[in-house]
Amino acid sequence: MKLRQKIGVLFIVSQIALIIYARFVPERFFCWAPYDEHTYLDINVDVNGKKLSNEEIEKRYRYVSKGWEPRSINNVFNIVRQYESTYGKQDKTSVKIIYTTNGKEERIWNLEQ
Repeated sequence: MKLRQKIGVLFIVSQIALIIYARFVPERFFCWAPYDEHTYLDINVDVNGKKLSNEEIEKRYRYVSKGWEPRSINNVFNIVRQYESTYGKQDKTSVKIIYTTNGKEERIWNLEQ
């Protein structure tokens, strides 16, 4: 087998392995594998005892405070965690995300800082 063919085969095999791996992790940022979950979410945030408006939440996280997430809900959790562990580190924050995936039971995710 020529070197070019070996590189091509190695590339294809690595892509297949990454697609299979992506099917089994909660975060799927750069995933070619199909993701067929849709989550409706509602983010509620209190900072230093003040309840933030939807506009303030969207400005804080640069993400919608209510709406649909077509990827894994874990992406939203990661956005909130990242912000609160860096820029919001000094704030006393309570985050509550109410969400439902594919129309199933409603769930709540909390983060207290």
